[in-house]
Amino acid sequence: MAELHRRVRERMRTQVTDADDTHVFADPEVFGHVDALLRIAAATPETRPLILPALLGEPHTWRLVTKMQYQSHRGKGVAALVMGLKRHVLMPLFRWLFEYSRDNFERQRRTNHVLFACVQELAVETALLRRELRRHSGPSGSSPRP
Repeated sequence: MAELHRRVRERMRTQVTDADDTHVFADPEVFGHVDALLRIAAATPETRPLILPALLGEPHTWRLVTKMQYQSHRGKGVAALVMGLKRHVLMPLFRWLFEYSRDNFERQRRTNHVLFACVQELAVETALLRRELRRHSGPSGSSPRP
């Protein structure tokens, strides 16, 4: 099984290298590190707290809303009639569009979660590398940015 995974990763590395003009992934070690980082981010459970969503502020300001909400600015009698028309006539007609959009929103939500997890993993690695660099540079060496 390990051999199969190795061959799949090697084929993927070859395809990415062939499509990339910089050939940064020609080095198997670089590809391995990037592959491992992205796999960790993709496997991050959605229950694991991430820092970036907390920094973005209240979820209602940045999270997609997929629930259909009916509102009206009209008077009570007219509003009830318009809302009933929307719920019982128009919504069934457009249900397919709503379902299609909701599925795409769910895909986007999952993609955002993976990207947030990836950014967090990169930030953690950067912080650890900076700490290691400061430790090796010692008190006499110039300290890099925090």
